[in-house]
Amino acid sequence: MSALSPQPRHQAGTASEAREAVIQIRTLARHRWILAALAAVVVAAAAVAVLAFRGSPDRVSVEFVLGGGTAGTGTGPRREVAGKLQTMTTDERGNVALFTRDRQGFELWTAGPGRAVERVRVPALDRVDAVSGNAALQAAAAPDGGFYLALEEAGLWKVTRDGRASEIVKPSGRPTGVSSHVVADEVPVRRFSAYQVLGVGVGGDGTVFFSDLQDDRNSVLIHRLQSGRVTRIAGRPLRPGRQVPKEDPNLLAPETGGPAESTYISESSIVTPLAWNNGSLYVHTGHGILTIATATERIFPVVAGRNTASLKRPDSPFKPFGKAIDGHVEGAAVDDGDHEASIAVDRATGDLYYGAGRPLPGNDTTEISTRFRWGGDLTASQRDFRGSLRSAQQTIYQVDRDGDLSVVTAGAKALSVGNGYLYIAVDSCPSSAGKCDATNYRSAVVRLRLPAART
Repeated sequence: MSALSPQPRHQAGTASEAREAVIQIRTLARHRWILAALAAVVVAAAAVAVLAFRGSPDRVSVEFVLGGGTAGTGTGPRREVAGKLQTMTTDERGNVALFTRDRQGFELWTAGPGRAVERVRVPALDRVDAVSGNAALQAAAAPDGGFYLALEEAGLWKVTRDGRASEIVKPSGRPTGVSSHVVADEVPVRRFSAYQVLGVGVGGDGTVFFSDLQDDRNSVLIHRLQSGRVTRIAGRPLRPGRQVPKEDPNLLAPETGGPAESTYISESSIVTPLAWNNGSLYVHTGHGILTIATATERIFPVVAGRNTASLKRPDSPFKPFGKAIDGHVEGAAVDDGDHEASIAVDRATGDLYYGAGRPLPGNDTTEISTRFRWGGDLTASQRDFRGSLRSAQQTIYQVDRDGDLSVVTAGAKALSVGNGYLYIAVDSCPSSAGKCDATNYRSAVVRLRLPAART
């Protein structure tokens, strides 16, 4: 018996009942059509949501969190941030700290989610910059709310939110292949001097790690600063007069690695940034990504160019195009100040993000920086900002916990991870300008939502 047939206890013969049955059938048919239409709407909405998260097939969608606006007051996206980008970092809650420099010197811009922007001068760094012309190569958030800054030949500094700066590791101003700098044992920080501080990272317990260039032979040393004492944990210093060894840590066995303290690490970029996560310190050397197990002080290759021929051409964000161990890392040339390496780790998922050049060796993949450049629902001023991004900015790659390598986006100069987002710092100058200088640089920070942690 049909579900629409009259029940046995009812009389079935009246005309009014027949008309009512026909109306019910038509109503149900109409409801089914409406349900089908609603289902199509839901599917379409889901597709839009996916695109809002991932962007178009070629690019991700971002939102501005600081800069890109035209106002002198208000929250982050409304503000115009004048000055050349130096570096940027965030804490785990998504509070942003952006360092810029203009003709008057260094500035620190800070902004939290939905809060007004704070802008302060950092006069102590202006005095350092006036003497040496050093750039802030990397920043790292400290547990007390301050920020560590790697300042090349000016050493390692710490800056508070109100713009007070203090020297943590003094510069040597000479090659460090002599005296107490090159040691394996602990040294009080007051006796330590650095030749060039090229990167800095902070562990979960507040331990500070920094990279130091030994001398002009490009031997990179990695140090730990804890309880007022400095210890070299990775990188082998060269004795005076010794030739640079033909060694490559990218060739270490991924499973066993090697002793970090006796591994020679060559410097091939203008910056050697660091990122710490759960006992592992990641090092971007400019031609590879290494990780140091800080408990055992062994070093392992992560992105090492083992078999670049196995890599595919990337065709969409977050889609693996090969294994990280085979990945090609093209760092910045020493004289290329607009294409700096960067690195960050999502502490919730363990996924690694780093900046580099082309995904494959050769000259036929340079379009990656245009094809994967980030987009989104931008205001007119934000679109103008994006349209005048500086041309040599890097592509961001992801290494997930399975070792798969993906392109995320392009058009970045520095990056950080916090509160489930990837934060990307960028700068621009008007395309109509004949020359980019301190008078027309603009800086900004955008962010994109990262994939949720997998179970």
